[in-house]
Amino acid sequence: MGNSVGDIATLPFQPVIAAAGGYPGGNPRPRVCILALSAIADDPRVRRQGDAFAQAGWDVVAVGLPGAKSLAPPWPILTRRDQPPETGATPSLGATPLSPAPPPAIVGHSAWRECAGSLLRRITMRICATEAQQRRLEYRAKTALGRVHAWVAHLPRNAGTLVVRLLRRVPGGAVARLAQYGGIRYRLRLLGVRVRPQIAQKIYWTWSQNILDLYRCAGRIDADVWLANDWNMLPIAARLAAERGGSYVYDTHEFAAEEYAEKWRWRLWQKPLVCAIEKRFIRDAVVVSAVSAGIAERLAQMYRLAQPPLVIRNMPAYQRCTFRPTGTRIRVLYHGIVAIGRGLEAAIDSVALWRPEFELTIRGPENPGYSDQLRQRIRDAGLGDRVRLVPAVPMTELVREAVPFDIGFFALPGHSRHNEFALPNKFFEYLMAGLALCVSDLPEMARLVKECMLGVLIARVEPVAIAAAINGLDREGIDAFKRRALAAAGELCWEREAERLVSAYGAVLPQTAMPG
Repeated sequence: MGNSVGDIATLPFQPVIAAAGGYPGGNPRPRVCILALSAIADDPRVRRQGDAFAQAGWDVVAVGLPGAKSLAPPWPILTRRDQPPETGATPSLGATPLSPAPPPAIVGHSAWRECAGSLLRRITMRICATEAQQRRLEYRAKTALGRVHAWVAHLPRNAGTLVVRLLRRVPGGAVARLAQYGGIRYRLRLLGVRVRPQIAQKIYWTWSQNILDLYRCAGRIDADVWLANDWNMLPIAARLAAERGGSYVYDTHEFAAEEYAEKWRWRLWQKPLVCAIEKRFIRDAVVVSAVSAGIAERLAQMYRLAQPPLVIRNMPAYQRCTFRPTGTRIRVLYHGIVAIGRGLEAAIDSVALWRPEFELTIRGPENPGYSDQLRQRIRDAGLGDRVRLVPAVPMTELVREAVPFDIGFFALPGHSRHNEFALPNKFFEYLMAGLALCVSDLPEMARLVKECMLGVLIARVEPVAIAAAINGLDREGIDAFKRRALAAAGELCWEREAERLVSAYGAVLPQTAMPG
């Protein structure tokens, strides 16, 4: 129980595998292998899944990435550090060989993209007199590039290789090196997914070394159920079920097809891959679950599922917290990822318009560069005494550390279907800690806020609208919302969701594998 993540991560495989053979009394327990492209001890939803199955009498083993900071759960988490050296031939999926590493064309892909984007901005800044003109020119340039990319998508499947070979014949090899560095071949293959969705799997298995490490790590385990967390684990779960036996299930934490829809580059390059992978494997998953009703309904429509996915919301386990009256200073908390797209810039700018008794705390992991930008923004606005950036705390401590605050805040922009369907961990963590809520007026969050009368809604993610929502609160109203949050916590907790999760998975198992 008290082991660190590092201790758990270095457990040998043998005790885990030996446990699959049977249990006292001849009653084998079902085994679930949880797969996630994350540091699982720090991943709230994945960690809660493991706890739910372990408490229900299942044998649990998880496979994820190293580097977690939180204390380990009582069930084992395996990472690539546990993987023995490769011997013999690398396994393959049909005619698709597994490469030991991503192709060289992928290396530098992000750097090339950022360099090109930076160059475009610098050019437009020089030739445009106003910022509005600059934005229009950038938009036209991107539209033109999009048309070129659409044309390239209709090229033959091996067009990327042909282009690179032709470029290599240019004297000096300079253009060839640029093509290799920029990932032209890889980009062409991504575009090709639009017309040949079947190549998505080939791209997937050369996408990241982490994918291969997770597959090889999990490939030494036997399981009755392979649980794929998010679309990027679906091919691994399906492949392991075919090779090792058992069934696979799919739990999507996000609306994958629209996760970064506000970014045109993502829509152009990555979205076809995500949708092709999800479409290929989602129908064969024996259980599909999602974090909100909106995502569940949309998945059923997109992929014509026989039945809507199960809704398992992102709720923390119940923790009894006592009511704390609002003090002289009214403390507003945002906790979570510190990144662009979370409305943090608008939130900071709005604080100057808040009544003087309000103050804002932003708690989350340091984001190099971006966190410094936020600190500079705070200094420039003269808000150093009212806005603080503080370090993240372990996920197991989030609710306890939120209790001293009064208002849980999340100004999420509503610029995509993904955000419209959002019902994040922090929403329920704030509620569990007994905080009033001040969140964006987006369908999933707004419905619960209104039903349970938990707080106020932000009409738009703009400083004036955020300030209007905050300033509409007084101490008496905040205390009323806080009492209702504590009352709702007994129902809106993980224990309720876990019952349905374990029941749904248990229903697809043979009766002989069920806990006795």
